[in-house]
Amino acid sequence: MAEIDPLLARQLRRLGIEDLAEPPDKETWHKVVARISEHYRHVADDRSLLTRSLDLSTNEMGALHRQLLAERDRLRSVVVAIGDALTIFHDAASSQVEPSRPLAVGSTISTAKRRFASKLGELFSLSSAAPGSAALAAAGQGAASQGAAGASGSDEAINEVRVQLVALGDRLVQLLYDTAEKASLKKQLEVARAVQQMLVPGEDVIARPSLRLASHFQPAAECGGDWWTFHDLPDGRLLTVVGDVTGHGISSAIITGAAKAACDVVRTFAREALSPAQLLRVMNCSIFEAGQQKFLMTCTACIFDPGAGSLTLANAGHPFPYLVRNGALRQLAAQGEPLGAASSAEYTSSTVALEAGDALLWFTDGVTECENESNEQFTEKRLRSLFQSVSACAPEEARDAIVEAVSRFRGERALDDDMTLVVARVR
Repeated sequence: MAEIDPLLARQLRRLGIEDLAEPPDKETWHKVVARISEHYRHVADDRSLLTRSLDLSTNEMGALHRQLLAERDRLRSVVVAIGDALTIFHDAASSQVEPSRPLAVGSTISTAKRRFASKLGELFSLSSAAPGSAALAAAGQGAASQGAAGASGSDEAINEVRVQLVALGDRLVQLLYDTAEKASLKKQLEVARAVQQMLVPGEDVIARPSLRLASHFQPAAECGGDWWTFHDLPDGRLLTVVGDVTGHGISSAIITGAAKAACDVVRTFAREALSPAQLLRVMNCSIFEAGQQKFLMTCTACIFDPGAGSLTLANAGHPFPYLVRNGALRQLAAQGEPLGAASSAEYTSSTVALEAGDALLWFTDGVTECENESNEQFTEKRLRSLFQSVSACAPEEARDAIVEAVSRFRGERALDDDMTLVVARVR
């Protein structure tokens, strides 16, 4: 007899059949058949339940697969729309006309925004018709509910993307406006800087029979508030003017232009009768009118007379020039209000004798107030000591030494103020 399955053996023992060699009685046999029949029904029910479960799972997986494909296509469309939008705005930015024509720029931007909005409308108008819902419903009520929840969440996510894209469009539009404004401002700054450069002598070294000068001009911004100039006067005299407008930028550059214009007018008409005090009085009236007391200028004007061997100067609140003779330094003091502070300001001239070998230094406070990374200022004390040590050198060598020392002191820190210095040596 073949070996009987252990489970069947246990079931037979429960029915009282211990000896399998002899057939059971009729009643026992009926119980065996009934138990086997019941087992077959359970197996059939389990198989039917498993089949239904597999069918449902297959339908759900198919519906989810179709939904994922639809979401993939929609997200792909979103990515394409983003690329199209960026292309639209890139084209709009690339086709901008000159910044001096803001109306044309605005029209280009508006057209780009309308095209962008149109593409978004085409993309998201299909959101409510996304495939997958009908298939999910055929798979059963529970699967349909889950699919609907997934579709709803997807719609919310897509709508969030839409909101972000619209916000991106607004930011891009603002970026285009800002770019146009900055381009226009940059162009204005370039023009202003070019004009201001014309206010400062282009010559690196100015050599005259009795005097040699070397200068350095470094604005802290595109347009600075410092300026200096020199002019040859009758009888071999030489006029030097160094000024510093409060602040820097376009407004300060405009004030320096007004000061330079006033200076040119006075020296043109006064000629032999020109005096530093007279020059400052006229410049003061000009800056007072142009700046309306919102801008002030410190200034020092000097006239070198080689025939008399003297230097006549007047000062309007500017740092006093230095004179070094035989290694000894002194300041050439002269009092006066900054230009533009009052319409009726008065200035007086004073004269000092000069000798061959004397060294002179004019500078703006951007030199002495230059700060390093520790917020420490260069100070006049350092400048006086440095100028004394290089006063015997040629003016260009002394200038370079001062510029290098200030630059080394400043380190990586940017200039906070314009820096101008002029070194002269009497021959």
